[in-house]
Amino acid sequence: MNSDSFNWDRINEQQRQAVLVSDGPVLIIAGPGTGKTFTLVKRVAYLVMEKNVSPERIMVVTFTEKAAKELLTRISNEFLNYNVNINMNEMYIGTFHSVCLRLMKEHLGGAPDENSKRMMDAFEQTYLVCRNIDEFRFLKNYSKWITANEPWQQALDICTYVNQIMEELVDFETLQKDSDEDVRFLGKLVARYTALLERHGVMDFSAIQTETYRMLETHPEILANIRQKLDYIMVDEYQDTNYIQEQIVFAIAGDKKNICVVGDDDQGMYRFRGATIRNILEFPDKFAADECKIIKLSQNYRSEDKIIQFYNRWMQNVDGINLFNWDKYRFDKEIVPARSDSFPGDSVFACDYGDGGLTGAGKKKVLDIINRLIANGNINNFNQAAFLFRSVKSKEASELGSYLEQNGIPVYSPRSDMFFDRMEVKQLIGCIMWCFNDYMDDLKKNHFNIEIPEKLKSYYIGCVKLAMTLMKQNKGLQTYIMDIMEKIRNLKGAGTTSDCRCENENESENESEHEWGLLDIFYRIISFEPFALYLSADLNGNITETRAARNLAELSRMIARFNFLHDMHKITPENKTVLPEEFFNIYIKYLYIDGVGEYEDESEYAPSGCVSFMTIHQSKGLEFPVVVVGSLNSKVKDTSNALMSAVESRFYHRPPFEPLENIKYFDFWRLYYTAFSRAQNMLILMAGDKVGKYFLPYIKSLPGIETWNCGRRFGTVKDIHYKHVYSFTSHISVYDGCPMQYKFYKEYAFAQNKMFHTSVGSLVHATLEDMNKCIISGNLERVGEETITEWFWLNYAGMQEQTGYFLTDEQQTNALNQVIRYFRHRKNELGRVWKAEEEINLVLPDYILQGIIDLVESDEDAVEIVDYKTGPKPVIEGHPERVEHYRKQLEIYAYLVEKRYGRKVKRMHLYYTSTSEDGNPLITFEWNRENVNHTVDEISETVRCIEEKKFDRSVQNSYACEFCDMRYVCGKEKC
Repeated sequence: MNSDSFNWDRINEQQRQAVLVSDGPVLIIAGPGTGKTFTLVKRVAYLVMEKNVSPERIMVVTFTEKAAKELLTRISNEFLNYNVNINMNEMYIGTFHSVCLRLMKEHLGGAPDENSKRMMDAFEQTYLVCRNIDEFRFLKNYSKWITANEPWQQALDICTYVNQIMEELVDFETLQKDSDEDVRFLGKLVARYTALLERHGVMDFSAIQTETYRMLETHPEILANIRQKLDYIMVDEYQDTNYIQEQIVFAIAGDKKNICVVGDDDQGMYRFRGATIRNILEFPDKFAADECKIIKLSQNYRSEDKIIQFYNRWMQNVDGINLFNWDKYRFDKEIVPARSDSFPGDSVFACDYGDGGLTGAGKKKVLDIINRLIANGNINNFNQAAFLFRSVKSKEASELGSYLEQNGIPVYSPRSDMFFDRMEVKQLIGCIMWCFNDYMDDLKKNHFNIEIPEKLKSYYIGCVKLAMTLMKQNKGLQTYIMDIMEKIRNLKGAGTTSDCRCENENESENESEHEWGLLDIFYRIISFEPFALYLSADLNGNITETRAARNLAELSRMIARFNFLHDMHKITPENKTVLPEEFFNIYIKYLYIDGVGEYEDESEYAPSGCVSFMTIHQSKGLEFPVVVVGSLNSKVKDTSNALMSAVESRFYHRPPFEPLENIKYFDFWRLYYTAFSRAQNMLILMAGDKVGKYFLPYIKSLPGIETWNCGRRFGTVKDIHYKHVYSFTSHISVYDGCPMQYKFYKEYAFAQNKMFHTSVGSLVHATLEDMNKCIISGNLERVGEETITEWFWLNYAGMQEQTGYFLTDEQQTNALNQVIRYFRHRKNELGRVWKAEEEINLVLPDYILQGIIDLVESDEDAVEIVDYKTGPKPVIEGHPERVEHYRKQLEIYAYLVEKRYGRKVKRMHLYYTSTSEDGNPLITFEWNRENVNHTVDEISETVRCIEEKKFDRSVQNSYACEFCDMRYVCGKEKC
């Protein structure tokens, strides 16, 4: 491309150097507010625009889903500014875990087959260990190193040990053979854990990276292929990487050494998750002398001068504390102000609330500060202020938050673990409990097979009382719950469907044919007040207004996960007693202990109308006009572990780095540096007479907040408009069919219950995908009816395991026949298969449109697109609108295929697999490029309605009502 086309506007000299030095190893040390993301985006654009690097040859890795979304949005916008439309899906952008999963998926043909294993999140990992704790607790020396009393905390400690050993690539078999019995204990602990995962067919987050590394190490042909494909690697937040992530990066880079790492060693604070600051500090030493270019971004565009001076002072540790020396464990740097509008007066203040704790007077002082900032015109929205704590569950944070809310200031604190304290959650839990008569009796007698702690028992009794109040107020709810209670109590026999059928004439035929599960009960209960009222909240209002609805959605997801983890999708005569005990006394108990965060808005980190309460770790990467830092009574704590220190010194692949005696100080200073540097216009240190000795010298030097009396208007919260990805099937079609269904399943993310009508379709699609991918891999001769049947039953077994739903014999036969008929009908054309399950993206100014093409067939001169449909083929004569939305979808697919591969699309087909052997399964469209812009405009209008949260339109597809869990909420149960 033309060298004059690149836009160098708004780039300072330091950033310019970071962009220009494109080849070889580069370390960019980016202090707070210095334009790190801006520089990364410009660097990607420069590689593509000026160096003619293909986007698919670039990998950009970051640490959180939010950061990945922001990068995706800003990079796509950057290219749109140049009128360059690239397929963002081709570029490797994402978290380490997502990029590793993609690499494994792309190379599973030669790597160990992990495709069949299910991924676990952190809760499921701990939950699995906790439920199998007896497999660990009889190991010799277990009680010496796993000292917690509660099984849940023991499981957390086990997972901490395991994750660290796995991510440091320590050979646990070697540990088991060691002469030190403590080291042997750790090796056996990891061995039993890995065996547990293997037995259950699951992978944890550590395993994603471990398996990727093993794939690269044991399959040189795969590593060579990846190295050949990828030329440039960029890693954001490099100070937060661990050992295995560093190894993966260097393995992929190979001899090209085109690695650019970006980060700030002063903000490294994830040691407890296995991150090591040494990766960024030692990065230049990985290369020959002067080979690595080091560029420091030090011009801060975020904060007022006095704020920058304050946190520079803090990090340089110059105020007479002298507890430690940074030595070589910090890059020397001085952040300098770059704002042109910096305020000459004070910007850093102390809020001394005068006692050892936040009493009424102390809380009122904080309340007065916020009200005064509003009255002065400094801020005009509560969201311009954020309170940062070491823990939002601390007494200081929870009591202050409650006080502010009681006095008219809404608080947004998604990770305060207040979920189980919310009224709607307690009401719903109580209503579900009432449905199980035996469980209610056991709760009353305090006689369970699975005991619960007294605190949880008191909580459940409170839930039951709230539900009783609701039933007195709502006779319909009471009638329903009593009816279900009676039906469950009377369940008898071998669990046939007739034992649990619903007899109410108003219930739909579909519902009466199937057994009940917890989700069925959940969805009927929320159709009554007050739950229906919670669901009708205005989505465009304050986030606290929709909190109840979002918490109900979270509860639906909890139930769905319980169904899967305990394999109890239905209430049967055999499990009607054990199911509620396992749900309430095991599953909910551990969720209750672990704590559940509430809804967190991904696209708006500071929702309008609320002050934010968050942990310092949460605030990383964010900025607020006013930042109030609490937890100033904190002490430096030694979190080292003697066992892990011994293993590190003897078995890690590199010797210990930072001095053990100084680590606690390093981590403490980095943590509060991160907190202080979030502030744009005003930083307030909130402390009483028990302020920690490390903060005292700084507090004493600051003016009191009561001296502030200036009407200067502060900045607003940064508008982060993430460019969302919308797919045809998961978003556009759902909204076009029923905006209310979109609201519940996509906006609120309620868990979908058994969607009977989709199971056959999913099974057919999965089997056809197996067939097509086998052909693409060069194994056409393997494809036959016997092999297809084998794939089908494997997919059906996987579906049963994932959903717990069993197809009837008739449904199984129907699904298998559809696949076999397809094979017979297309047998002579299978050699034309070129691409299958091809994911494509269209990057537009406001969103990204995503689609997955079922099949692309190729001739010498052109290609044809095929999209599978498993429902009945519609009669479109006189009713072309019945397939109009499919035509639009295929037009976009055709447009993107031509742009990506430069090949002409001849025709587009809908293939209805349910068509009889003597029928014509195809509906064919000719490709008309002129229709694309009109189609994009129509889809963009749908996206605009979604983003403006216009969900009040009437249902367009009544067929959707029959299978929708929300049909009772909407009054559509008779559809």
